[in-house]
Amino acid sequence: MPLVPVSIATQTNNARFKMEGSARLLNCYAEQTGDDAKAPWTVYANSGLDVWTTVPSTGTASGVTGVRAMLATDDYLYVVAGRNVTAISRLGVQTAIITLPGDGDVYLASNRRSPTPEVALVSDGVGRIITGTSIATITDADLPPPVSVSVLDGYFLFPTTFDRVFISGEDNGTAIAPLDFGRAQRQPDNTLFALGGERDAMIFGERTVEWWANSPDGSGGFPFVPISSINLGCAGAKTVVQLDRAVAWIANDGTARIQDGYSGRRISTHAQERMISSATTTIYGYGWNDTTTGHAWLAWTCDSWTISYNMRTGLWSERKSFQRSNWRGANAVRWMGMTLIGDYQTGAIYRVDRDVATEGGEPIIMEMIPPVVHSAPYGMRINALFVDAVTGVGTGGSLEENANPVLMVSTSNDGGQTFGAERRIELGVAGDRLRRLKTYRLGMFGPNGCTLRLACSASVARAISGLNIDADRLAA
Repeated sequence: MPLVPVSIATQTNNARFKMEGSARLLNCYAEQTGDDAKAPWTVYANSGLDVWTTVPSTGTASGVTGVRAMLATDDYLYVVAGRNVTAISRLGVQTAIITLPGDGDVYLASNRRSPTPEVALVSDGVGRIITGTSIATITDADLPPPVSVSVLDGYFLFPTTFDRVFISGEDNGTAIAPLDFGRAQRQPDNTLFALGGERDAMIFGERTVEWWANSPDGSGGFPFVPISSINLGCAGAKTVVQLDRAVAWIANDGTARIQDGYSGRRISTHAQERMISSATTTIYGYGWNDTTTGHAWLAWTCDSWTISYNMRTGLWSERKSFQRSNWRGANAVRWMGMTLIGDYQTGAIYRVDRDVATEGGEPIIMEMIPPVVHSAPYGMRINALFVDAVTGVGTGGSLEENANPVLMVSTSNDGGQTFGAERRIELGVAGDRLRRLKTYRLGMFGPNGCTLRLACSASVARAISGLNIDADRLAA
């Protein structure tokens, strides 16, 4: 019979029960290639991570034990890894700033002070100010123990106890006035984080989000005025992500939200929400621009999974590093023309690069599970599978898996709950670009259909843009 095209997966969107659908993109993403290409969508392997440097990382026992916070200024990249705070100069020189006494979440923010900005560091209820490579504790008795820090218009925003958000002096992080605070007024919920947005401050509570405008009345008092609020809160301060003009967070209803005016628009699907509800450890969020591919990512991670949202396409995928249950990435920053990502478990800092096909030298296992192929209520026999993928990508190196890479294909007749033995389709050695990717006699499948799984662990260029099957319909 004529070849039947099979839809490729465009995002991770598995149904509640796998028999209904188990579409998945792991360590890869779909890019819309448009009408000018062979196919409207192509699935590419994620960009790799090349080790840029490593900083000391000691002291934490759970959660992110590696890079816990990063902040870039003109002169320094500040990194908190484990309990160690390190400043890295533009020449790559590392200077130890302090070893923190506790393992609480860490927050960094910098003001506009010239010529050297102040960097506020908050952890375990203590505020500190870093200037260059020097650090001092904020000793102003007017500031209660802060829980986090951000900045807007030169003011550090310090959420504290009793729903209060204190501000520092303008571009003066050590000056705190006793009446320079505001309260979230919508509901008496616990204030988790105050974020300096593009124009307004966003005050994240457990059950509400409020927007405050910097609108001084000339009296010299607290300059921020509440202007809007929503009855939707935040699941945790560390879930809040700010990337360029976008602000996103995990809401208290278990959804992923992105700011849309004075509201939070749902961007997660039920597939991601089921993963969020399954988290038993702290969820951390961060974002980065992959300038080597033109994509921008928002990611959330915990000890058992990592999900990422592509802001260019509005589609979701999963990430998992070799022999780990989650992705090794934790926190991201743009500095000196590089996109840098820290390691979840160590003090390694990586440079994002599409031309690197490994993560710190370890393989990136790309996996795609397309939508189920079926002929319900009839069964079917699949005589052949044809894959449209980039070929001739062997590196010619010493490792056979990279010199002659293969695409691993397996099938499932129970919706992807279990898969059979893997078949190996050679992608071709370097220059073998005319190779046809096909495999025959995949077997007979009932009304539940056939769930395909395609995976490649070779450290080579990888892309899949189409699937076709030769199949016969069987009796019902």
